[in-house]
Amino acid sequence: MKNFSKLFQKLISRDSFKEVSSSELFYQLSYMSAVAGSGISRSRIFELGASLPRIPAEYFKRVHLLAQKLGYDYASACNKVGLAVKSEAMISLLLRLGNAMTSGQPEADFLTEEAAVQGEAYEKEYERDLEALTKWTDAYAAVNVSAALMVVINMTSSLIYALSNGVIGGLVMTVLAIAGVTAWILSRAAPKEVIDLYSLEGTWPQRMAEKIVVYSVLGVLIVCSALAFYGVGVGQNLILAAVFLFPLGAISMLAGREIDKKDREFGPFLRSLGSMAVSTGTTITEALTRIDLSSFPTLERDLQRLRSRLIAAVDPELCWRKFGLESGSKLLGETINIFNDAVRLGGDPDTVAFLAAEFSTKTIMLRAKRQVVAATFSWLTIVMHGTIVVLLIAILQIIRNFVGMIDAAAAGLDTSATATATQMMPTFNTPDVSFYDLITVVMIIFLCAINAYAIIATDGGHMYKAAFYLAILLLISGLSFLFVPPMVDGFI
Repeated sequence: MKNFSKLFQKLISRDSFKEVSSSELFYQLSYMSAVAGSGISRSRIFELGASLPRIPAEYFKRVHLLAQKLGYDYASACNKVGLAVKSEAMISLLLRLGNAMTSGQPEADFLTEEAAVQGEAYEKEYERDLEALTKWTDAYAAVNVSAALMVVINMTSSLIYALSNGVIGGLVMTVLAIAGVTAWILSRAAPKEVIDLYSLEGTWPQRMAEKIVVYSVLGVLIVCSALAFYGVGVGQNLILAAVFLFPLGAISMLAGREIDKKDREFGPFLRSLGSMAVSTGTTITEALTRIDLSSFPTLERDLQRLRSRLIAAVDPELCWRKFGLESGSKLLGETINIFNDAVRLGGDPDTVAFLAAEFSTKTIMLRAKRQVVAATFSWLTIVMHGTIVVLLIAILQIIRNFVGMIDAAAAGLDTSATATATQMMPTFNTPDVSFYDLITVVMIIFLCAINAYAIIATDGGHMYKAAFYLAILLLISGLSFLFVPPMVDGFI
C-alpha cells in the first residue's frame, strides 16, 4: 500500500511536468487523431501518444501508466492527471478528454476536433508572436541608431572638451550591451520552432555545411589573427574574414531554400499519394509507383530513392524514416511520422494524408508570414549597419585629421607663440586617437556579430545561416575601412 501511494504521488506530481507550447500540442493531437482513426484500442492510442519525443507526450504517459499500473480506467486517469498539472492547456484538454470518454464519444472524433481547435490556437499564437516580433524589429533599429549616435556625439565632443578614455570606453561597452540585450529580446519574442535538421544524412548543402564549418571558423580565428599580428590593416582582415565565412553562409542559405521548397511540395504529394492508394485500391508502395514524380521537382530525387527502397522490399518504416532524415526538414519528418504510423496501423490513406497535409500546410503558411517580416528586417539591418559603420569611420578620420592639423600647427610655432595660441584657443582638445581607433574597431566587429544574430533570430533558420549575414556585414565594414578615410581626406 505504501509503494502504491508513492507511485501514485510520483505519477501526478506537479514538479514532473513542463510547460507545453501550442506548436507541440498541435503536433501531438494531429498525430494522435491520425492513429486513432485507424481503429486501434484506447490503450494503444495512449501508448503511441506517450512515445512521441514531445513535452505533451509526458502527460499522456502518466495517464497510460495510471491505467496500466494502478488499475484506473482512462477517463479517471485523465481527470487525475489533469487536476494535478500546472499547464492550463493540458488541464483543459485532459479533463475534456476524460469527460468525452465517460460520455462514450469515440476517441478519434474527439482528437480530430481538438487537433483542429489547437491548430487555430497555434495559428493565433504564432501571429501574436509575429506582431510582437515586428514591433521589436522596429525598436531594434531605433535603439541601435540612437546608441551609435551617442558614441558619435561624444567622440566629436571630445574635440571641444576633455573626455577620459574610460568614459568613452564605458559608453561603447554600454552601447554594445544595449544592442546585445535588444537582439536577445528579439530571439525571445520570435516564434519558437526548429526548421532545419542538419546531419550527415541530410541534403547535400547540409552535409557540405557540416564539413566546412570547422574550417571556416578556424580560418577566421587563425589566419586573420596572424595577419593582424603582422600588421595587416583592419579593412583587409575583415574582408578576408568575410571570404572565409561566405561559403558556409551561402551553402546554408541554399539548404534553407531547398528545405522550404520540399516542405511546400510534401503536403500536395501526400494528398496525391493517399488519393491514388484509395482510388486504385492498392498499397502505398504500389500507389507511389503510379504517381508522376516530376510534379514535385524538389522532392523528385528523394521520392525516387524512397520508391526504389520500397520496391526492393526494405522495411517500409525504415524507408520512410530514412526519407525524413535525408530531407533535412523537421516538419517533413514529423509529417511522415503521422502518415506512416497511421497507415501502418490500418488507417484510411486518403483521410490520414489529409490530416498530415493539414498539419504541414498550416505550419508552412505561418512560416511564410514570418519570412516577410524577416526579409524586411534583414536588409534594413544590413543598410543600418553600413550607415553606422561609415559614420563612425568618417568621424574617426575627421578627428584624426583635426588632431594632426593641431599638432602640425603647434610644431611650427615657438614656445611663446604656442602659449599665446593656447590662450586664444582654449576650447580645443586633442583626444587619444589610437584609443579611438581601438574602440571603433571593437565596436564595429561586435556590431557585426550582434546584427547577424538578430537577423537569424528573426528568420528562425539554422545558426549556420548567420554566417551569410555576418560575411556581408564584415565585407561592408572592411570596405568602409578601406574607402571611407580617403574619401574624408578628399573632402577636407
